[in-house]
Formats: sequence, C-alpha cells, structure tokens
Amino acid sequence: MATSSNQPPTLWLYRYSLLLVFCTLLLILAGGLVTSHEAGLAVPDWPLSYGQLMPPMVGNIFWEHGHRMIAGMVGIMTLISALWIQIKMKCSRIKVLAWSAVGAVVLQALLGGLTVLLMLPPPVSIFHACLAQTFFCITVAMAYFLKPALATRTDSLKASPVWLSKLCKAAFAAIFIQLILGAIIRHTSQGVIFHVLWAFVVIAVLFWMTRAVMLTVPERRGAVRAASVISLLVIAQFFLGLGAFVYTQVLARGYAPQSTEVFFASAHHTNGALLLGLCMLVCLQVRK
Repeated sequence: MATSSNQPPTLWLYRYSLLLVFCTLLLILAGGLVTSHEAGLAVPDWPLSYGQLMPPMVGNIFWEHGHRMIAGMVGIMTLISALWIQIKMKCSRIKVLAWSAVGAVVLQALLGGLTVLLMLPPPVSIFHACLAQTFFCITVAMAYFLKPALATRTDSLKASPVWLSKLCKAAFAAIFIQLILGAIIRHTSQGVIFHVLWAFVVIAVLFWMTRAVMLTVPERRGAVRAASVISLLVIAQFFLGLGAFVYTQVLARGYAPQSTEVFFASAHHTNGALLLGLCMLVCLQVRK
C-alpha cells in the first residue's frame, strides 16, 4: 500500500498508532492475567461492575475490572485512530483497516460481556481470545502503513521472492493455530498434547523463516530486525511454555493459582501474541 498517492500521514498519527499497538498488547496481558488468576467471574455483571463504574478494587475484582478499564481505553483509542485516519488519509484501504479495527474492538467487547453473562462458555471465551490476537495484528498493520516515507523506502528495493512471502504467511498461520490451541487449553483444560506437538512445528517454521529472511532479503532491514527479535522470542517462548506446562499440568495445584504459575502462563500467552504481531510485520515487509 503506497502512501505517496495519498496524503502523507503525520508523524503524530504514526506515533499514536504505535501507542495503540502497545496498549493492545497490554490489554492482551491483562486478559491473560484474568484467566491465570481465574478471575473471569469475579465481577458477575456487565457492562457495569457490581452496578458501578468503579467498584472496590479488591481481590480478583482488581484483575477483572482492571481488564475492563484497559479494554475501554483501547476501544476509545481505536475510535480516535479511525477518525484521525479518516480525516488525514485519502487511501481507502487504510481507512477500511482502521474501521475494521473499530468493528473488531466492538465485537470483542460484546464477546467479553457474553463470557460473563453466560458464565464463561468455552466457545465464546476461545473466540474472545482469538479475536484479541486478530485485533492486535490489525493494529500492527495500521502502524506499519502509517509509517512516514514507507513508499519511498519500499519502492527502491528489489522484489522479494514469492516463496519467501508464502513462507512468512505459513509461519503466521502456524503461530495463529498454536494460539487457538493455547486458548482451548486455557478455557477447557483439554488438548495439551496437540499444543505441545504443534509447538515443535512452529519452532521449526519460525527458525526457517528467520534464516530465509536474513539470507534472502538482507537489504530489507526492518524485516531482518523483526526476524532477529522473533528468533530470540521463540527461545523465550519455549522456556515460558515449559514453565507453564510444569506449573499447570505437572505440579499439584492449590486452591488458588500461585504467583509462579500466573507468571509463566501469562508471560507465555503474551509472548505468543508478540510473536504473532512480529510475524505479521515480517509478512508485510517481504510482501511482493
């Protein structure tokens, strides 16, 4: 998507889009902490919390209502971003992307409400978790296309091989499947073996992708940097997953989740989202 044919995005709009990406990742972390603390029903009503905008932030109410507060902030930020893009940009495709983000965040809020009102039904909870990852990818794409002088940089580069683009898309799909399997485990406690086995497929594909990017398109520095970070995060994800597996599947669990269990499960969940977002970024940077 070239930006030279539309009104150049302001630097502040780009910076704001980066802030939205960060806040969305923070929201995913907050959602993971709610699940890890088993706080999904700490507040039994929606959209208010115990009939209030601000209930006492005690016990698991802190995690559940805190998640709602961050979600509300991200929703408002997304709407502001869409309006800002609508005013500043002429390209219709970036506008569609921005309003798709608004639609996704509204649907996500409704799904979040249903998870509470219907007492955490697994299908709704799983869809809620997967849509969060999708929304995060949309914000990453928005930030990428709003980066100043994008067209000037990419137009001067030689085209990437078609096979490399397909490989990056395959890696993205592999991560997303793994996140779906992870959501199923988090909300049903089933499918652990599939999640573990697929993890080795994801690791292999991601290392293949990162090596291919570094060797095939070294001039695309953004893609190379993102691939380098991915290779490090994959290693971290392996050990975080190992820790989450031990504390949730091997060791005896107490009446309430322990802090170590919460750390590994939430960090594994959030790092997975970060891997997905970075893989989306690589896909965009090596597209033909």
